[in-house]
Amino acid sequence: MHELSISLRTVDIVVEQAKKHHFRKVTAMTLGIGSLSCIEPEALRVGIEFASRETIAESARVQLDMIPATAWCHQCQKKTEIHSYLSSCPYCNSEQLRIETGEELKIKSIEAE
Repeated sequence: MHELSISLRTVDIVVEQAKKHHFRKVTAMTLGIGSLSCIEPEALRVGIEFASRETIAESARVQLDMIPATAWCHQCQKKTEIHSYLSSCPYCNSEQLRIETGEELKIKSIEAE
């Protein structure tokens, strides 16, 4: 379950940023998860709830937004949504794709008071 180590680091960053800006409590966080990132959203949510215990982020609402995977086709020069690393371009069938989005995990927003 690599989501636990990701959760621990994510909560560390959220708490660090909240404290840096002199907030006392994190009330919500929104994370973007790439559809190709191999991160299981529910496992990440549980990991964040665990990692948040006894921190200023305890009981914070966690919203997880999926980021679709997109790729640029070198052959036909079009951007397309893909669903796996083995995808080919739906326009020209080329396999010469450069993945642009879908592998990331990012903290999109932090709400605090």
